[in-house]
Amino acid sequence: MSPVELNRAQHAELQREIDQNRRWELRLPVYGGIALLVLAAIVVVRVVFFS
Repeated sequence: MSPVELNRAQHAELQREIDQNRRWELRLPVYGGIALLVLAAIVVVRVVFFS
């Protein structure tokens, strides 16, 4: 047996947190795409209006 034993409640709580983190990880590419679009818009505005 390992020195660190988890009871069922602790295991369920850890699994819930892992699943929640996985859902956020799936959203990261979407947030990255939005950030790139915002940066592209800033560059376009700067080039068009300030050059």
